[in-house]
Amino acid sequence: EKIDLKDKKTYELFSRGLTDGVFQLESGGMKNVLTQLKPDSIEDIIAVISLYRPGPMKSIPTYIENRHNPQKIRYSTPLLKDILDVTYGCIVYQEQVMQIFRTLAGYSFGRADIVRRAMSKKKHDVMEKERKNFIYGLVNEDGTVECTGAVNNGVDEKTANEIFDTMSDFSQYAFNKSHAAAYAFLAYRTAYLKCHYPNEYFSALISSVLDDSNKVSAYISECNRLGIKIVPPDVNEGNEMFTVKGNDILFGMLAIKNLGRNAIRSIIKEREDGGKFESFSSFCFRMYGKDLNRRAIEALIYSGALDSLDLNRRQMITVLPSIMSEAENSGKIIAGGQMGLFGDETELFTVDVPDLIEFETGDKLRYEKEYTGIYISGHPLLRYENVATALRTDKLGEILAETSSENESNSGKYRDNTRVNVLAIVTSVKKKTTKNNDTMAFVTIEDTTSEMELIVFSKLYRDFGSLLSVGNVIHVTGRLSLREDEECKLVCENVALAPREINSIQIREPVRKENKGIYFKIRNSECEEYRKIQHVLDVFDGSIPVYYYFTDTGKLVRHQGRLCEINNSMLRELKRIVGDENVGIK
Repeated sequence: EKIDLKDKKTYELFSRGLTDGVFQLESGGMKNVLTQLKPDSIEDIIAVISLYRPGPMKSIPTYIENRHNPQKIRYSTPLLKDILDVTYGCIVYQEQVMQIFRTLAGYSFGRADIVRRAMSKKKHDVMEKERKNFIYGLVNEDGTVECTGAVNNGVDEKTANEIFDTMSDFSQYAFNKSHAAAYAFLAYRTAYLKCHYPNEYFSALISSVLDDSNKVSAYISECNRLGIKIVPPDVNEGNEMFTVKGNDILFGMLAIKNLGRNAIRSIIKEREDGGKFESFSSFCFRMYGKDLNRRAIEALIYSGALDSLDLNRRQMITVLPSIMSEAENSGKIIAGGQMGLFGDETELFTVDVPDLIEFETGDKLRYEKEYTGIYISGHPLLRYENVATALRTDKLGEILAETSSENESNSGKYRDNTRVNVLAIVTSVKKKTTKNNDTMAFVTIEDTTSEMELIVFSKLYRDFGSLLSVGNVIHVTGRLSLREDEECKLVCENVALAPREINSIQIREPVRKENKGIYFKIRNSECEEYRKIQHVLDVFDGSIPVYYYFTDTGKLVRHQGRLCEINNSMLRELKRIVGDENVGIK
């Protein structure tokens, strides 16, 4: 609570869009806005949180443009200056709506709030009645003035109507500033901790989401990007939760499947009372009968929590049945009062250990995934990073973050029916027989950020079913499917085995009967309208191609590398820039 609210490093993090793990600012669309805005104050963060919602989103390009070019700020009436100067001429907060009613039309606080609530609840009859009062004022039957009206305060009728329309459209989704400010302070504090104490912060953050494997995977991926190594759990050092170990983060044992809290606490107590465990056999003997059964020990082996002992994972899993049997017999001997020659309990049994090499890397990672929910000592997709970059693939973690029910705006890059392409590994396949006796499949795929369900209908399954085997790395194109109260799914349109080398990539554009996209008619790529269009498209990134018809050359050009997401807010802003007749959609 005492941190510097003007910390340059923290604002650099915001400006670069490195906000994975930062409260409220994790979605891909929000990152895009931050990189455009380059915030340098807590006011900017408050505004971004308020603007990134369906109604106010159309103001984002104007806000960013005015933020960087204050000379471009325009007020439809001078009365708005003191109200909107903090937000560069844009209406951003509910409180500003109330201030406009009070300053322009002479409303009381109470009446202004009643109108704000009517707007937010879309009570159109109340709003239309109030429009007249806002513009012309209202005088009660007894002659008292309820509100003076904007016209009587020097605002012309056309401008007053336009302001009312803007407020009406905006208020349906707007935040109040106090709400946004509380969010922004939490966002800033989490960003500050990420900047200055990344190991400690991510240890706590991952520990807080242990029941959500997608988030655990996403945050561990961010740790890898930051150069923070997640080391496997360790019975000789680990605790229940994730903890800092030097420059690394030690995996929390509570995240291991089949290992309960009581078993972990027994391990820690035994370690504290009797010292570190030196061998696999002594560990089994010392922990025998202390909330640790065979399934729990198997989980410790496969997760890597026993790697600091004397045997490799394959050896441990091989000799475990024999050691458990010997430990049980030794326990009976001790109960009967017999001890080893020198009082050393571990002398009571010995087990022949076969000379076995460690599991293959693929098997090792597969077991880690099975017992911890993630790949700890590596990831099968790391060798495909360059290929994923070349294919401009979408990250599953970003898709899920932006389409989550927790994301109040739900108005960014990823929406229902958005086309995406992902590079992922198949982790499970469930087949289903349809009514027509065909086979379809529900496939779980995973990249380095998260996992998602891939729906493969019958026709595609007949063509590509052989590729959908557990462990295969695939390149999938498809469309997102969003349903209320369900996590986002991906409907498969095409699938292929992922190429391992960039030079083997063959991008095949689907055959189209027409060039679908958004079209602009402007003078050339040097004109002011072109630059303004880019500002808008930067915010609304998506999957729709962009075309320009340049009037000075008579050429139609596709903007290579530029894709956008079309929505009403964006179209209104674009038409304002170039005119209705110069924007078209196929």
